[in-house]
Amino acid sequence: MEGSQAEGIEVSLERAEMQPVATTFSDSIGNFEFRNLIPANYYVVIKLSGYEDVRQLVPYAPANVGAPVSIFLNREPFKVHEIHRGSPVVDVAELNRNYPKKALEEYEAAQEDLRKGNPAKAAERLELAVSLAADFYSAHNSLGIAYQKLRRYRDAEKEFNRARELNARSVDPLVNLGSLFIQEAEDADVTKTRRLRGRILDQALDILEAAVKLNPRSAPAYYLLGSANYKSAFNEEAETNLRRALELDRHMGEVRLMLANLYMRQKKWEDAIENLDAYLAENPQAADRAQIQETRSKIAHNIEPGEK
Repeated sequence: MEGSQAEGIEVSLERAEMQPVATTFSDSIGNFEFRNLIPANYYVVIKLSGYEDVRQLVPYAPANVGAPVSIFLNREPFKVHEIHRGSPVVDVAELNRNYPKKALEEYEAAQEDLRKGNPAKAAERLELAVSLAADFYSAHNSLGIAYQKLRRYRDAEKEFNRARELNARSVDPLVNLGSLFIQEAEDADVTKTRRLRGRILDQALDILEAAVKLNPRSAPAYYLLGSANYKSAFNEEAETNLRRALELDRHMGEVRLMLANLYMRQKKWEDAIENLDAYLAENPQAADRAQIQETRSKIAHNIEPGEK
């Protein structure tokens, strides 16, 4: 960063166990320093809007007193679209249940509300549906989706878990729980500490591992598992699971963008371009098309001959 952009950036110092030590701010050319430290392993932590979070290990010992440390800020990755869940698939067993007519009517109306982007109204209808039919699996699952859109995370978790109880064979509640935990971890109002974010992502990883075991052919489950791997900085696992999602569904644009993010993080520029090109070819009307074309051009312009 150059000039005034580098000034006044908050920089924190943590011990290895994520214990805060000190906080300072960068000067006009981006320099900063911490004084009176005891020998130990420290982490420099920077959170800056528009850039990926940094938590860089800096071992400190008397032998390297005053040694400069370079911190590189990478632009924030593409925001990946919410995975398309489509219309819920009603389990065959539910077709044989005699749900009250009113519960079915409210459920169907709620699906239309969700399609129109009105989760608050959908939640009202679905709350009535499950009050009339407590064992209505699809209504509980859809209610969880509505609550998630409203950022009522604990209510959503309760509904997805209830859906799991009602239909242990379905992977959908597990996929939805994984999506919920990833969203919650990324929510600025919730992510007060890195430790909390990590704990929520661990929940996502656990539930999505269970999802791919339950249904090894679920592309959404592998995509979300790869996303949670990426956000947890498990790069190898992220690539494996994202590529598996593509094998199962070659037209999941969100997988292409997540792979591009991963390869840009690893400086595998040609692999990043390959996935951006595939996304652009398969999504000619994408709202973020101009942004992605600009990023692709910058990557292509900066690749040195022979660089991978």
